[in-house]
Amino acid sequence: MMPEVLSYVCPFCGCEVRVGDTCAGCHKKIKKPKKRSWQQNPSQDGLDLPDDDFDYEKFVAREFGRAPHQALGIQWYWWLLAVALLAAMISGLIWIG
Repeated sequence: MMPEVLSYVCPFCGCEVRVGDTCAGCHKKIKKPKKRSWQQNPSQDGLDLPDDDFDYEKFVAREFGRAPHQALGIQWYWWLLAVALLAAMISGLIWIG
């Protein structure tokens, strides 16, 4: 008959630990998790700060400059490919039907 194991040696720090308990040696070394940059401080929760004087146009000019932005578009050959694929799908449906 095998004796019950009531404790073990921690493989990280070498302390003897009871089964089911946390290692006292390693538990002291565990640091408190740092607050993430996106997490809000609980003392600032629900302040409802007024933002009536926020000027969106001034913000955009400050952040992105005053130069006009280039319109994003699709190159002509992608439009041609889309029309060709659509025509092929329609002709395939007509041919099958």
